[in-house]
Amino acid sequence: MKKTDIKSSTHRGEIIRDAIKASGVAVGIVAEKLGISRKTLYNKFKESSIPYSFILKLGEVIHHDFSQEFPHLSKTVKKELPKAPSSSSSNLLLPFDGEPQETAYRPNNTKEYEQELVTLQRKYITLLEKFNDLLLKTAQ
Repeated sequence: MKKTDIKSSTHRGEIIRDAIKASGVAVGIVAEKLGISRKTLYNKFKESSIPYSFILKLGEVIHHDFSQEFPHLSKTVKKELPKAPSSSSSNLLLPFDGEPQETAYRPNNTKEYEQELVTLQRKYITLLEKFNDLLLKTAQ
């Protein structure tokens, strides 16, 4: 299959099946770590349009980088944590499960890069402060 054909004709179930097989990790163990049954995982192998969030989670479990098979799934994709844990696979759905967007914001010059960096730094500091507050509350 040519790389140009991947986006339109990729059977995601076959790709994850092959990746699990190549990893050498038993299907039962993979299913257990994903929080699903073996049967559900085998049924996923038959699906052609598995959510990308499931693929990313599977990649973490079997230590496989699916960015070769799905180039738009890179390490820069932000994952959101599920609101509440649940036993179904619905907690694996993320906002980017649709087709990849072709255009992404990229700063045009050094000043815009610096502004973006400062914005991200502020968000990071705010996140750290909230995390510290949470740690203090749970330690009491």
